[in-house]
Amino acid sequence: MTKSILVSSVEGYSGKSGIIIALGMILRKKGYYIGYLKPFGIGTTYTGDRLVDENAYSTAEVLNTGDNIEHICPILMDCPYIEFINSANQPELKKRIFDSYTQVSDGRDVVLIEGALDYKAGKSVGLCDVSISSMLQSEVLMIAKYTKDFVLDQILISKELFGEKLRNVIFNQIGGYKKTYVQSIAIPLLARNDIDVIGMIPRDPVLSGLYVSEIKEGLGGEYLVEPKRDEIIERFLIGAMSPQSALMYFREARNASVVTGGDRSDLQIVALEVPNIKCLLLTGNLEPTKIVLGKAEEKGIPVILVKEDTLSTIERLNEIFGKARIKGEAKIERIKELVKNHVDVERLMASIGL
Repeated sequence: MTKSILVSSVEGYSGKSGIIIALGMILRKKGYYIGYLKPFGIGTTYTGDRLVDENAYSTAEVLNTGDNIEHICPILMDCPYIEFINSANQPELKKRIFDSYTQVSDGRDVVLIEGALDYKAGKSVGLCDVSISSMLQSEVLMIAKYTKDFVLDQILISKELFGEKLRNVIFNQIGGYKKTYVQSIAIPLLARNDIDVIGMIPRDPVLSGLYVSEIKEGLGGEYLVEPKRDEIIERFLIGAMSPQSALMYFREARNASVVTGGDRSDLQIVALEVPNIKCLLLTGNLEPTKIVLGKAEEKGIPVILVKEDTLSTIERLNEIFGKARIKGEAKIERIKELVKNHVDVERLMASIGL
């Protein structure tokens, strides 16, 4: 009989897709046949002339289960949510999900089901993770970022809703001293409520970084110098100081992009001399000098020009850095390594009867 795990989260952008990719690859290597389902897609985009959920599409490409994307993600929110609620036929939506699950589970040992934005999203139309886990009789794996201590309350509230189906939690993107909190406080507290912490994945700059191409696309910029290879940018630095001050600042960074006005050729030249700087992001729709472009071309450093001013560009970068996708060989291998080293996969398998 096919087993299923619904991977849910207490908040959006907690790393569900990456963990699903890693679990899928690990389970496949152990000899299990896997399926993948994302019942309710809200992050829609076009690939060719097809409307798809961006996350489901990229995850399906990596896992390569052989199923059609229409079965992998049967429900797409292609309008504002309030309109979707008004037009939703709940019995029909649930039938489509159940039919898709039947399709993707055929001949599979385990189906990895990706939850909605968080465990509550979709409640108004009967598509929240609680409803889906009940309908498909799936065990639940909760993913939680330990950004605030109140996350423990959120997990316990979700436990009341999921009931016995929620038995396992993974804390993701844990930074510094938060690991001590998890070990000394969170694990005993959750254990008293019949929840096992089966993993603590540390924050990783590679996974939270963006490819140069993603930055260009996210900002609507244009290449003045195209990248020789699509590198991962782990952080961005604001170039608004003197060249002398900037040099030390730039040298301390790792795999960084410098964001500065297109007219600051003095800072641009300094940045191009620092090996840690992997990209120049020029704002204000101001093109740099030919000397800057020539040096960037020579060193293979991409230069992206955007129309917005520096402040607006930084605000937009903060948004897209918080929503980095797991794609590309470097990120896929990294999340697989992190899950293997920091998650008790055998314990998870045992809990669902694999």
